[in-house]
Amino acid sequence: MSKIVTYDKVSWHFPEGKRCPSLDAAKIHFDVAMHWLDSNGLLTGEGREALELGIDSDFALTSYMVTEKGNRLLGRCYEEWLRSVHYGETPTTDLLDSCIADCT
Repeated sequence: MSKIVTYDKVSWHFPEGKRCPSLDAAKIHFDVAMHWLDSNGLLTGEGREALELGIDSDFALTSYMVTEKGNRLLGRCYEEWLRSVHYGETPTTDLLDSCIADCT
C-alpha cells in the first residue's frame, strides 16, 4: 500500500466530533478495535507498538498499522462498525467478527 489511509482519529471524535462527551469516551472504541485487530493477527509491528503505547488524543488508526488483510477488513467494514458505536459504551465486535471471513 503506497498511500497511507487514515481510517479514524481520536480527534475526529473529541473535541472535533459531535455529541462525544469526553476524551475517554472517544478512546473506548479505538481500544476495542485495536485489541480485536491484535487478537486476530491483523496488526503490523507499528500497530502492535501503538497498542502498547496506548490510545491518546493524538492516536490515529492508519493503514500502516494493519496487515493487508486488516486493510481489506477495515476498508469494507470499519465505517459500518463505527456507526454502531455509542459513546460511553464498550462496543461489540460482532460485525467485525462477521466481516473477517470475507477478507481472506
